[in-house]
Amino acid sequence: MIKGSCFHLRHVRKEDVMTLLDLMNHPDAKGDFLSQELMLPGVAEKKFEDESRSKEQVETFLIIDENEKIIGRVFHFKTVPYFNSREIGYGMFVKNLHGKGIMTEAVKLLRNYLFSTMLINRLEIHMNTDNIASEKVAINCGFQKEGIARGATFSRGKHRDIAMYALLRDEWEKLA
Repeated sequence: MIKGSCFHLRHVRKEDVMTLLDLMNHPDAKGDFLSQELMLPGVAEKKFEDESRSKEQVETFLIIDENEKIIGRVFHFKTVPYFNSREIGYGMFVKNLHGKGIMTEAVKLLRNYLFSTMLINRLEIHMNTDNIASEKVAINCGFQKEGIARGATFSRGKHRDIAMYALLRDEWEKLA
């Protein structure tokens, strides 16, 4: 468990999977920028069961409030095989908690955990170019914009541009 100011991060437990699936599939949780594609229960169970064996491909942390309620998630995964890096993703499930700094703090905790426990040199965050809130999280966590991947994703019937942000280990060390 990783302790935050008013929440903690912990791995997904077997008993969390169906609640997490409902939260991830809810249209409000997807916001304006994520695909509307739904995850099937069997797929979710297998995904989180596989994660519980190894964090090599992906590792998910739930953001849990003081009442033990799941309010969001942060995760990291391997992207380009020859990069010495991980990509970070995140999502807040509770709309009235948006803009309160919780996600920025959760990403900082994950960023610190990753640089402290893995021999990586780079963390990346990618987001839809129109996703100003996600961009603010990246910037507030010390990430720098590296460019735009034009037409990189397909969501809601259109190809979308993705802003790419990164933070190098030596830049992170200067933040501490």
